[in-house]
Amino acid sequence: MSKIYLIFLIVMCVFGAFFCGGKIADTKCRMKIAQESKAQIEQSMQNHRIINDKVYKTGVADIRRILQSEYSIAD
Repeated sequence: MSKIYLIFLIVMCVFGAFFCGGKIADTKCRMKIAQESKAQIEQSMQNHRIINDKVYKTGVADIRRILQSEYSIAD
């Protein structure tokens, strides 16, 4: 009878280790995805900051000059 309990205990330990390992792997995967998502969002925000700085620093005279040089009637 004690052999049955011992075998049952070993099987339950193996099953518990398998279950806990799966949970740990799932958590690591979710953490990695969250970190990659955070990095992409930070990069996107940095790009928006650079674009906004260029837009705000460009004056009306610069815009007129750019448009006049790019889109002239002579072309």
